[in-house]
Amino acid sequence: MVAYCYLCTQSLYRAKETPAFTTRTVRNFLNDGRINWQKFVCLLASAVIKCLRPFIDSRRRLALIIDDSLFARPYSKSTELLARVYDHDKHKFLHGYRALTLGWSDANTFLPVNFALMSSKDPKNILGPCHNLDRRSLVGRRRYQAQSKMNQVAVELVSQALKHNIPAQYVLFDSWYSSPKIFDQIKQLGLDGIGMLK
Repeated sequence: MVAYCYLCTQSLYRAKETPAFTTRTVRNFLNDGRINWQKFVCLLASAVIKCLRPFIDSRRRLALIIDDSLFARPYSKSTELLARVYDHDKHKFLHGYRALTLGWSDANTFLPVNFALMSSKDPKNILGPCHNLDRRSLVGRRRYQAQSKMNQVAVELVSQALKHNIPAQYVLFDSWYSSPKIFDQIKQLGLDGIGMLK
């Protein structure tokens, strides 16, 4: 996801400057907290998939893939919603976030479709400041989402992808997400869940 946003940023910076579009325009866009980045990335992925569809063999199965990875911030102290996050590889708690990513694949191409930066729902594990959780604003909704259950947020990301016309028949995930509830919620969205049972 970080690499994807970096490529988008680089292409924006390399665009030809005009009086209506300068590098300052790009900086303002990237630093504006009112921008719905989840929706932006989803719409961008939808447009790319629309261009790819004529070249995809009709026999291929289209799938959404859910995964999370540790986004360690060992030297941060006052980053908003910084949390003690358990690292399953090292079997210890680290300072940082969990980066929840939703991707799309046709078994040949992979595209990031949606994402969420997850903190902890346990107030004892939150190290950074937590500002107002006013859910009427976009920022408040992201803060609330960061402290929600990861399985719940994963289903929200899949639902949002479907609303933005991302085509898929399956949702793939690892055993951490496998539970009867998530299989049922995905089935209600009209997709089949595939994951190794715990």
